[in-house]
Amino acid sequence: MTKRTPFTFRNISLLLIAAALFASAMVPASAQVPPARALFLDLDTVFSQSEVGKDIRSQLQVMLSDISAREKTTAEGYVERERVLLASARDRDPAVLQNEWEALQAEKEGSGNLFQIERTAVQSASNNARRQVNAVLNEIMQGILVERGANMVMSVGAVHVGGVDYDITAEVIARLDKRMPALKVERPR
Repeated sequence: MTKRTPFTFRNISLLLIAAALFASAMVPASAQVPPARALFLDLDTVFSQSEVGKDIRSQLQVMLSDISAREKTTAEGYVERERVLLASARDRDPAVLQNEWEALQAEKEGSGNLFQIERTAVQSASNNARRQVNAVLNEIMQGILVERGANMVMSVGAVHVGGVDYDITAEVIARLDKRMPALKVERPR
């Protein structure tokens, strides 16, 4: 005759479930995770319609237009220098002409690289400005979360169904316009 112990697999499983239920009942209500209450925000709309977003875009367009204008003028200068060099090809030593042509092409490539570096600096300035705006946006959204008793902000693009009452985009734009109507975009040197 075999002796049965009370510790069978079934009994152990039941004991573990009972212990888990008892432990969860003992956790204070404040320690339990609150239900999700989400608000929705269209961040692209905030950056495109807010005063600071328009201001930043305007400054960046001026910077990029300036770079493009200088690049065009420089390119026209290189085209003219190439034309003059080719026009004098009949009267010159081919080796000297080849050296001058290669030097001109290297100068042209270096100039193009400098303009690309300037564009990268403008992109960096854009990223820095966006970080500054995001810092203010985070404070604004924290305030709205507290006011509305919500605990998360989701992107409008991630929400398939939601009420208009939960979209805080217009409210965020209005508060951002009051707190940060403009921002000086500084191009790193």
